[in-house]
Amino acid sequence: MEPTVIAGRYRLGVRLGRGGMGEVYRATDELLGRPVAVKVMLPVVDTLASEERFRREARAAAKITDPHVVAAYDFGPHGDGFYLAMELVEGPTVSEALREYGPFPPERALDLIRQAAGGLAAAHRCGVVHRDIKPGNLLLSADGQLKITDFGIVRLLQDSTTTLTSTGQIVGSSHYLAPERITGKPAQASSDVYALGCVLYQMLTGKPPFVGDEPAAVMYQHLQAEPARLSELRAAICPDLEGLLFWMLEKDPAQRPTAQQVADGETPPVAADTAVHIAPIRQRLSRRQVVTAAGATLAVAMATTLGILLDKTDVPLPATDNLPAKIDPVVPTSPHPTPVRQTTAPRTTHPTSAQEPANTRPRVTSTKPRPQVKTSAAKGHQKTKAHPHKKKA
Repeated sequence: MEPTVIAGRYRLGVRLGRGGMGEVYRATDELLGRPVAVKVMLPVVDTLASEERFRREARAAAKITDPHVVAAYDFGPHGDGFYLAMELVEGPTVSEALREYGPFPPERALDLIRQAAGGLAAAHRCGVVHRDIKPGNLLLSADGQLKITDFGIVRLLQDSTTTLTSTGQIVGSSHYLAPERITGKPAQASSDVYALGCVLYQMLTGKPPFVGDEPAAVMYQHLQAEPARLSELRAAICPDLEGLLFWMLEKDPAQRPTAQQVADGETPPVAADTAVHIAPIRQRLSRRQVVTAAGATLAVAMATTLGILLDKTDVPLPATDNLPAKIDPVVPTSPHPTPVRQTTAPRTTHPTSAQEPANTRPRVTSTKPRPQVKTSAAKGHQKTKAHPHKKKA
């Protein structure tokens, strides 16, 4: 069977994965002679919104030019839908690196978060809010750089005519959802900063700041609870890093830093009697309290919204009252090879790790399961053995 050629130039190779809106392939741009990732829209039945979202993803990615955002190369019609050609980034996602190696060293985590914040700042300057920042949408390239991918549920700040969902609907992943979004308010740049703070927490501790058996329980904690202090979960976390983290996780979006402030290494406001800004400690809730209150919270949220469009492929996570007192990860002394993966493809789940809600990404398995290495929208072949926890010199 002859390989498919799209737009007369993109020769599709192996299928790397499948997401909610399309399939992603490793491909060759025969015009320019370079490897690319090509996302092909899946047939859509009775929903014009998915077709428009695919267009928006392409437009949003094309607006942003930044070394920490996956580049969009080309877009056009294909069959009954569209295709999107993108930069092929070969390396694991943050989610896969966490699964393979455990929590990141604090210095490496901070470096990667500042890179991600730089990419978000570029998007925000273009009027683009990502709305789905999570470990699975952050790629680690072979040279140690981080790149943001998957703008599939992006919101354009300038567009007040349509949101592609009924007014007040919640879209995103519950473990990284800002409090204001849970109450039905539109996503803003500060919502991306909160989500990135949740990612930083997970990179340092191995789990998101809030976990629960149901999305409602997690959402309630975003609104009312305070995550455990880093010093309670892992030794050797400096107060400055904890101060930055809780600055990003402020419940009030007006009190959070901008993405540019995080990227520039700015420090939290200094309180009169402390060396660093630490958010006030709210009540630490038991599992029973969370489950009971979550039902009421979700009922209120649903009373003001017409639907909740959350990632429903959450990995089972430990209850909030049953977390380990300390996390002392052992990072392998020698790097393990990491298969190649790419951006917008579905993500895999791991039955025992407290990782992000995965997006059903297929993964290559062997006698020992390993993370695939992601690229901008595809997963590919083995390309690098770089340890994701180490920055390449």
